[in-house]
Amino acid sequence: MKKISPSILDVKKDELVNYVSTLISWGVSNIHYDVMDNIFVPNVALEYKEIEKIYQKAPRHTMDIHLMVKDVLGYYEMYKNIADIITFHFEAISLDDLNSLIIRAKNDNKKLGLAIKPNTKIEKILPYIKYFSLILIMSVEPGFGGQKFIQSSYDKIFELKKYIKNNKLETILEIDGGVNLDNIKYCFDAGIDLAVVGSYLVKNFSKETIDKLLN
Repeated sequence: MKKISPSILDVKKDELVNYVSTLISWGVSNIHYDVMDNIFVPNVALEYKEIEKIYQKAPRHTMDIHLMVKDVLGYYEMYKNIADIITFHFEAISLDDLNSLIIRAKNDNKKLGLAIKPNTKIEKILPYIKYFSLILIMSVEPGFGGQKFIQSSYDKIFELKKYIKNNKLETILEIDGGVNLDNIKYCFDAGIDLAVVGSYLVKNFSKETIDKLLN
């Protein structure tokens, strides 16, 4: 699988539904929704009502909700009825709450993703990967769009892909942060399944850009 999941963090608020609808008409099936609380990261992003409006008005697609928040359990409850997959940060949650949420999501039949910041060692999350549908490697510090891709992310991709294959898991490996035409091929070659593309696509918004990113 080699796909992109466009982030709409840098899209103007009054253009969100049209932007997402256009992407879907161009064959994009995943959209990445950034949610921030100004606590876990020093910024705010999309609000629930904005994402709910897209859920109600845009064509059907996979809604990949990326929670950059401290209150993971509270935000999970807020988004579980509209999200297809809810990704939260390993660094934001206690191990007790992590285990509790894994059980809760299983009972809700909801897919979970686990994200890690650039400085988090992959060894810390290896025991938990089997419980998640997706692992998100942050290739920038979370909280702001338009940052430069951190080169050491390739090592994380390679090691995590190797672990997933060796353990015969079906976990999706996703990258987020600074992805553009110059580095996306290297991300896919290293083992990424799903690449989040944000500001680069917003600045070069066309079907041609999407085709180039995937070829």
